Amino acid sequence: MKYLLNLLLLSISIGSYSQQNQTAKDFNLTEINQKQIIDSLSKELEEFYIRPNSIAAITKKLNENYKKGSYKNISKPNEFASKLSADLVDVSKDLHFSVTYNPEWTATKKNNSIESQKKLKAEELAAAKKRNFGFQQARILEGNVGYLEFDYFEDPAIASEKAASVMQFLNNTDALIIDLRKNNGGAMEMGQFLSSYFYSNKELPLYKYYYYEKNRKKIDREMWLLPSVPGKRMEDIDIYILTSEITFSAAEWMSYSLQNLKRVTIVGEKTAGGAHPVDRKVLPNGFFVTIPVGEVKDPITNTDFEGKGVIPDVLCKSEEAVNKSHILALQKLSAKNKDSLNNLDWFIPIIKNRQKAAHIETSVLKSYEGKFGKSELKYENDNLYYKWNNIASFLLTPIDQDLFLLNGIDDFRIKVISDKNGVTEIKRIYQNGQEKIYKKG
Repeated sequence: MKYLLNLLLLSISIGSYSQQNQTAKDFNLTEINQKQIIDSLSKELEEFYIRPNSIAAITKKLNENYKKGSYKNISKPNEFASKLSADLVDVSKDLHFSVTYNPEWTATKKNNSIESQKKLKAEELAAAKKRNFGFQQARILEGNVGYLEFDYFEDPAIASEKAASVMQFLNNTDALIIDLRKNNGGAMEMGQFLSSYFYSNKELPLYKYYYYEKNRKKIDREMWLLPSVPGKRMEDIDIYILTSEITFSAAEWMSYSLQNLKRVTIVGEKTAGGAHPVDRKVLPNGFFVTIPVGEVKDPITNTDFEGKGVIPDVLCKSEEAVNKSHILALQKLSAKNKDSLNNLDWFIPIIKNRQKAAHIETSVLKSYEGKFGKSELKYENDNLYYKWNNIASFLLTPIDQDLFLLNGIDDFRIKVISDKNGVTEIKRIYQNGQEKIYKKG
């Protein structure tokens, strides 16, 4: 069982067909077509749905809706698919349910020839490449903190090379932030692959799960840390995972598993709460249904987060999570390395200023003007500038009411010193703690 999917991930993997679906005008559903689809969907539920005790209520609701005419005026296939999806989720409360209209995809699946399967895989690979296999950003933040953002979990069978290259780019960082705030899930195997970089010489189960195959044959499986991954591992650094209300499915599982193993700190919002593995089943008339066919259990808690979501260790608004986790990472690194010449607290005002930029009134900025030895503060074009020896001029960006960054210079900052009579001096404050004072004259 490869996938934990939702509608967004489905649109990625079959995206090459979506334009054809949206523009199809040659097929209008009849009530007979609708009944065929509902009856076929009910049979698939009987055979595969993970919650057999809920099947009767779901099929009853769909048939009641059909009989009372809820679908009667829906002739467009995509509209009918959306309505069925909403009804399935409404009755089951299972967010992984969806119905999709895609005649090209279903025809290829029903064909099942080697040639058609190759074509389907080629289309899916092309779509994945256009999304860079889900990886959106990999960069180094202040203080040598790595940042990785990806928006879905691609199958490592086609994406492991890309994933490995990203991890190698980040493997010399002192802490790592993994941004899953926009991640809607995908292949649990990608979570297994990435998680294996965070341990060394450990044998740990990440997930245990089961799913139903044809005739309700139950298959039990476990996923463990991989014994080998390409390149250097990051077993000794602190890791932070960012979540939001739309973090879903496999993204939740990676977060939940590593949280229970005490390997990560989760920062952000409670996640969506979709824990079930799914599979796609072909329906008549060009439709297919995505059915939750399995259940996953965490080896430590022996439960999951279905319907509940994953609760962060540090709750905050999702838009604040990057800065919050970055500050946490720097504070922890600073505490670990008190004797380091690289004062990591140096970066914290910069990060706080990103969240809420400092604002200084024009009258105050103008009051800072003056000459300070070979230095000068000059207010021009609505900004304050630092001028040195009539040679160079640097834009000052406030990070506090009296503290400024210099555009293009990271070595020192300018602090304005005042008393009750006004500005008396400025200081160059260096990252290593040294200061140089320039009196106003």
